[in-house]
Amino acid sequence: MDRNDLTLKSLIDHFQLHNRSDGKSPRTVGWYNEALGLFTDWLHQQGIPTSLKHLEEDRAREFVLYLQTRNGLWGKASSHTVNNRVRALRAFSAWVHRLGYTTKDRLKNLGVPKVTEKMIEPLTAEEVQKIFGSINPNTFMGARNTAIFSLMLDTGLRLSETVFLRYEDVRLEDRYVKVLGKGNKERIVAFGAVCLRALARYLHHYRVESAGPEVREFFISIDGYAMTSDALRSLTERVSHAADVSRLHPHLLRHTYATEFLLNGGDVFLLKQNLGHTTLAMVERYVHIASQRAALMSQRLSPLDQFKVPNSRRFSHPVNRDDARGRIYPNSGRNTKAKRYESR
Repeated sequence: MDRNDLTLKSLIDHFQLHNRSDGKSPRTVGWYNEALGLFTDWLHQQGIPTSLKHLEEDRAREFVLYLQTRNGLWGKASSHTVNNRVRALRAFSAWVHRLGYTTKDRLKNLGVPKVTEKMIEPLTAEEVQKIFGSINPNTFMGARNTAIFSLMLDTGLRLSETVFLRYEDVRLEDRYVKVLGKGNKERIVAFGAVCLRALARYLHHYRVESAGPEVREFFISIDGYAMTSDALRSLTERVSHAADVSRLHPHLLRHTYATEFLLNGGDVFLLKQNLGHTTLAMVERYVHIASQRAALMSQRLSPLDQFKVPNSRRFSHPVNRDDARGRIYPNSGRNTKAKRYESR
């Protein structure tokens, strides 16, 4: 059998097994599968056979253009999303070549699109109130959703970290969660009193029994099964419409947490730890955003306002309306030194 006739699905399954045996986290494996699945779905939509033969640079470039123009839940895909999809495709192509399925890395020259760093506007206090105001906390779904948004806003957890958070890793008595982040790195993140109440209400009064011992996640469906990443995205979209906060998306909760943490006096090194980043460079943008927010908040520190300068509208000056130039002060524009000599 010609290796070019191998199906991409069989190779992707092999790639998944390879990644799992290498110890990559379920989230990383899922990330690869999602990106590669989009590529095979796109080939199918174009009427192109989903075989190894069509894993080539020209096809990949057409796919990138498709990614840059397709609509998602929140409009056009972000440059970050497209960048991640392309990196997954390149990694797959390199792996296929290493295992000898191709004579060369066919996507080696496929450039990774540049990421556009847009100004991030964190959620306002009014928007946060609207979000929680749109959820009825007196039902299973409402109590769970309130707990989810509370935790994400109060800890900055990623969507995947929230979905895969295990029951035993939520320590209510000590007010922290133990999170398995990127690269299988565990970290501890503390939460506040309001979040504690939301989590405790969900856990003690509304959380149903798990469907089986294999369901270890803290946030589950009403049937007792673990939530999925797609379910949380869909939930966020519904809340976005209900609360009339159209720009709401899961990662915006993380951005808001990071910004408010710094504005409240949080340490940048602790923020790096809480967010699960490996370098300070990753949190620099939050420092920039917080600095801009702080600059706007400094309006209340206006020196001129503190001087209590009288309102200028309380004072008026006579205007000589016969003066063509409309001068307020009759001597303006004249040589005052010459006038003093004239008066001698």
